[in-house]
Amino acid sequence: MAAALRPVVQGALGRNVSLAPDQVNEASSSAISRLQSHLSGANLLLVACVAIVVWLVFVPVAALIYNAFTEDTGFGPGALSFENFIEAYSGWHIARLLRNSLIFAGASAVLTLLIGAAVAWVVERTDAPGASVFHTLALLSFAVPGLLMAMAWIFVLSPNIGWGNALLASLLGTKEAPASIYSMPGMAWALSSHYFPVAYLTLGPALRALDVRMEEAGLMLGASYARVLGKVTLPLLRPAILSALLLLFVMGMASYEVPRLIGRPARIDVLTTEIQGAIIATPPAFGVASALSLALLSICILAVYCYRRGTADVDSFATITGKGYRPARMKLGRWRWPVALAIGVMFALALGLPVLTLIWQSFFRNLAQPFASSAADATLDNYRFILSYPIFLAAVKTSVLLAAMAATAVSALTFAMAWLAQRGLPRYGFMLDALAFAPIAIPGVIVGAGILTAYLMLPILPIYNTIWILLVAYVTLYLPYGMRFASSGIAQIHRELEEMAAASGAGLVQTFRRILLPLMAPVLLAGWIYVFVLAVRELGASIFLVGPGTHVLGTITLTMWEEGGSYGAVAALGVIQIIPLVLIVAALRLFESRIQRQSGW
Repeated sequence: MAAALRPVVQGALGRNVSLAPDQVNEASSSAISRLQSHLSGANLLLVACVAIVVWLVFVPVAALIYNAFTEDTGFGPGALSFENFIEAYSGWHIARLLRNSLIFAGASAVLTLLIGAAVAWVVERTDAPGASVFHTLALLSFAVPGLLMAMAWIFVLSPNIGWGNALLASLLGTKEAPASIYSMPGMAWALSSHYFPVAYLTLGPALRALDVRMEEAGLMLGASYARVLGKVTLPLLRPAILSALLLLFVMGMASYEVPRLIGRPARIDVLTTEIQGAIIATPPAFGVASALSLALLSICILAVYCYRRGTADVDSFATITGKGYRPARMKLGRWRWPVALAIGVMFALALGLPVLTLIWQSFFRNLAQPFASSAADATLDNYRFILSYPIFLAAVKTSVLLAAMAATAVSALTFAMAWLAQRGLPRYGFMLDALAFAPIAIPGVIVGAGILTAYLMLPILPIYNTIWILLVAYVTLYLPYGMRFASSGIAQIHRELEEMAAASGAGLVQTFRRILLPLMAPVLLAGWIYVFVLAVRELGASIFLVGPGTHVLGTITLTMWEEGGSYGAVAALGVIQIIPLVLIVAALRLFESRIQRQSGW
């Protein structure tokens, strides 16, 4: 192996390291000393990474805890007190908040999982046509911000202005709206139609790796398909299913866009909207908001704990061994096209319908039913208005700049942490992984509220009302996603490349720059693009941290919607946001295809 890797390392370092036999011992001693210096550098890198991540993750949480247990004087925290908890939890409304939050998160998680699992099963386990198209559509749905999806479903299913309701009422011959988005089922559907690709991307790899011979053995023993599904397939998929449910439940608890746009008009308040309402109250109730945030944080941490307990014996779920493992696809026969058509209809309803509604509405100032005659002619006035809107241009510049900086910072930090966890100091790997993944259990509204209160109390860091406070929030939120990409990339690189580089006289920085970085470039770039897209569409934390001079796309879209301006202008603003994000995600798909071809999948 070492002989095979030597030309690769020589080419990367640009030097010839051919050694005479009598130089081997000397070279080995030199390599050992260099590896020891690598470890010294790794220790310094470890301290730096841990310090940065601890600051990013625990400072906002500590600020929330401190504010929750101190008196809210209006000029900052005062004496220790439990008044915030009494005010937050003593009324009957807290039971309603908790009930609404749990029902909304639970219902949306289950519905999202069912939709995503259906797509994953068709794409990964069957020979139904269109698998590549469905996979691409699932990725492209990430390009549509959740705020815009909520707006689009209001255009479709609002009992007052929804064209879909009007069409259904005319077909059924009724005067009342047959459906209403302003309900708990409507909220769950609006969120599930946006988040089901998350379930698909979580369950897809597990279904792809599941050895079907275990299912075939059950069928040969006389078990029915339903019994095999319940006794063999689902138990083996339990880690993936629980992981998806956990992630979707936490995302539902942390969701802000759907509760703000759909829940509030329906008087279905949840914890996220209540926290934001406490902070924007007059005067701001930071202590009450912090007390409510701790309840939301506790629920999310409990969900993570339940997942860890449910998948503690991870080895019992392994189905891939070295004994001739070969994944196979289920032959659907005459059901191939009906199954593919059903998944296509689902994508058309969940993704195509809201996007088409936004595009159509963007050409009309007032509400217009797609593909129906309208009193007004289609026009580009909405696009001209948005493109000449000064705040919009400033928000585009700020959002793109922030997203690029956040993606770069996350990629660099997680690259170093992933190397430390797997190579430099593997005995600290669990600690680094836990630190990096901790923000997955911290909703965006808590990150925003915590950072707001923390940096208001830290005058030595005057970043409030600047883009830097938003950057801190974005890097904190997206550390887990960057770590996922970086860890998978490091795992694919054999450690002998680094050992040969050390034997060739390369230092730690040179090994990173000439060996690891070029090899990991496709994976890091894919992670960079993913974080960039997430940061451009972020709203939950931004709503707390934007100031008069720091507009971002999500906040100005929400402002335009709630100020009751032209529906067409808001739709045009959404379309302008979606188009570049679709192109970026399409580029991510190209990189993914390239990596899959190189790995032989």
